[in-house]
Amino acid sequence: MGLAEFIKTNTEQILREWEGFAKNLAGDVPLSRWVLRDHAAAIIKYIAESMEQPQLTSEEIAKAQGAGPSGPIERVAAVHVGLRVESGFDLVQIIAEYRALRSGVLRLWRISSPEGFAAGAAEIVRFGEAIDQNIAEAIPSYEEREIRYRDRFLGILGHDLRNPINSISAGASLLATQGLSEPQQGTITRIQRSTQRLNLMVTDLLDFARGRLGSPMPLTVARASLAAPVQEVVNEVRATHPEIELRFDADGDLSGTWDAERIKQMASNLLMNAVQHGSGKQVTIAARGDQDSVLLEVHNDGPPIARELIATIFDPLVQGGDPDRERTGLGLGLFIVKEIVSAHGGTVTVNSTQDAGTTFSVRLPRLMA
Repeated sequence: MGLAEFIKTNTEQILREWEGFAKNLAGDVPLSRWVLRDHAAAIIKYIAESMEQPQLTSEEIAKAQGAGPSGPIERVAAVHVGLRVESGFDLVQIIAEYRALRSGVLRLWRISSPEGFAAGAAEIVRFGEAIDQNIAEAIPSYEEREIRYRDRFLGILGHDLRNPINSISAGASLLATQGLSEPQQGTITRIQRSTQRLNLMVTDLLDFARGRLGSPMPLTVARASLAAPVQEVVNEVRATHPEIELRFDADGDLSGTWDAERIKQMASNLLMNAVQHGSGKQVTIAARGDQDSVLLEVHNDGPPIARELIATIFDPLVQGGDPDRERTGLGLGLFIVKEIVSAHGGTVTVNSTQDAGTTFSVRLPRLMA
């Protein structure tokens, strides 16, 4: 008996083995028989049918290279992955199911039909290809679902953190007006500085989650000067970091079509990055208007950015600089800067050397395309 015929004839026995293995993988989690067998019969059926279809040499080579044709078997496998994830399975367990299916079917076939097994090298190859196709579909389906869950969680977390952060900030601002002693006022200042950092982190977290979920960065643009939102950010950072000398130089016409709140977020991320990674003495921010664009540069002295980090400095969750230095962010600040600049149709670059220090340069067109 050939392998494809054996699979169709003994589907129930194969399903019982699949069910038993999945139940063992689930451990103490109680799963219904329907969940244990979900789409297993369809997967087995499609595997057997695909083995019976004629196959060209080019198709065999394509499958060996992971480029097999898509079809119902891949869609069923994707649904199977979704239900397994809902039941708490991880990727290793899902792949283990297919490994068990492969070995279980071949073992049962060898016992039931030794002659067919001995002469079935070609069918074993086709069976392995079909299993590999399911595994190849399972991995991206699992990763996509995990990313969706993770980003949804990040969005909910960031949103729910807003209220307590705002309450702490409002309470600290109220206490600051109560005629406190100098040590008490210092404590309030530290609270305000920490809530500002938390608020920036939550904003970055929400923007990161929104981008990963496929939503474009929302902009509310209006005609305005770049100087006002940048000066506002400089004043805020100066108030919470009095030990840093902040200088803002503006030159020329800085008007254009911007989202002022996003410009403030961008400038704040750049300034906080310079404060955190600079020498801790001085940060300079300069804005200059050209004919069709405005150039904004944030400069700090201190150790240069390592050459190997330059290429990934704007990627999410990248933590550069001194590994021993205390982290004050999630590694999303510069990623959000790039997203804001890109949404405005601009560009952002970085130049960092031992002698010249580090300068982030943002060029924004006056009119968005």
